Amino acid sequence: MIEWEDKFSLGISIIDEEHKKLIGILDKAIFAKEHNANMEEIKEVLREMNNYTITHFTTEEAYMKAFNYPEYQDHKEEHRVFSTEIIAYTYKVIKGGYQIISEIIEYLKQWLVNHIQICDRKYIDSFKTNCLE
Repeated sequence: MIEWEDKFSLGISIIDEEHKKLIGILDKAIFAKEHNANMEEIKEVLREMNNYTITHFTTEEAYMKAFNYPEYQDHKEEHRVFSTEIIAYTYKVIKGGYQIISEIIEYLKQWLVNHIQICDRKYIDSFKTNCLE
């Protein structure tokens, strides 16, 4: 399981709370793998991840637009790619490939590290300059 650590924090409460939800979903995927989850359980994790992306990416992108964040388009594209991957994983699971849970977990872990700890950090100053903490 993955625990929330200070290294994940951006110091922006609304975003940090949403990122905690991502870790919670990742933990559900890890739990499912460890307990030999069936296809329905894996699909539920992916459904929850898809719903999360809609909510979280909308939040981030709305602030980026409002604050005229200069890397908005690049960041939005990363969100699009992630969402597309989650949908692709969902289709694979629906077609009976629920044993790909390890691959899904690795993808989510990489996203957690690469996107949150690198890409999201780029907008901290912009968000805080606009009084969002």
